Amino acid sequence: MTHKDLISELAKRLDWTQSKTSETLDAAVDLINENLAENAQISIQNFGSFETKKMAVRVSVNPLTQERFLVPPKIVATFKPAPGVKDRLQNHLKTK
Repeated sequence: MTHKDLISELAKRLDWTQSKTSETLDAAVDLINENLAENAQISIQNFGSFETKKMAVRVSVNPLTQERFLVPPKIVATFKPAPGVKDRLQNHLKTK
């Protein structure tokens, strides 16, 4: 599903215009990004939670040259789906 498809489907389900739906979705994503940038955890009931995790420095090896190098630490966003979401996705995949 593309971004355009998502906006179209949400607009249809909410009976909103596509521009209003797009603005609302963009505002929600911006809000989530701002909170994740501040290392806040975001929980959306019956959907899941977003949080950031700091990945430690690690040593990696180039498989061709066997040269070792350090990979710097980084912060990544993670998502943990709510149990109901996970079950629905698994059931949907089984029916296909």
